[in-house]
Formats: sequence, C-alpha cells, structure tokens
Amino acid sequence: MSSHTHRMQTIRQTFETYGVMIDTHTADGLKVALEQREVGVPMLVLETALPAKFEDSIREALGRDPVRPASMNDLESLPQRFDVMDADVDAIKQFIVTKTA
Repeated sequence: MSSHTHRMQTIRQTFETYGVMIDTHTADGLKVALEQREVGVPMLVLETALPAKFEDSIREALGRDPVRPASMNDLESLPQRFDVMDADVDAIKQFIVTKTA
C-alpha cells in the first residue's frame, strides 16, 4: 500500500538518488516494487504518466516544477469533453464500442 506520504518520499528519493523525476502513480508502483523485490531478480518499473500531469505533487515533493512538454503547453485552455453516465456496465461497454468503432 502507498499513501500520499509514501509517494512524496519515493519521488524525492528517486530524484535525489538517480536524478529522475517520476510522477505519483509511478512512485506508487516503485514503492511497492521495492517492498516486493527479490535479491538477484531484476526489477522493472514502467513510468505510468508524466510528472507534468501532477505539478502540485511534484512541487510539494521536490520544491520545483516539473518540465512541461511542449505538447502540454496551454493544456488548461483547451476545451474539455466528458460524458456523464450511470454505473451500468452494459451501457459503458456500448459507449466504448460506439466511440472506438
């Protein structure tokens, strides 16, 4: 299990040790992977998001802003699209089929 405190510690420790900035979700995975690590078995943790998606958390953990890729510039000013749906598995499946067909 990983809490907010664990995430901040893992982000900080990873940056201090390796100079690599990781996002909060990757920090969760890395923390748990380190706990489950077996001696002599290589550990592989995949990055699940960009630190720039979690600017507030990165700022809290490291005291600095993450580098924002050019593709994310002005992201907040772009229109947002969403659909509100009932918790109906069949309706959600149909929605996915309709949107991906």
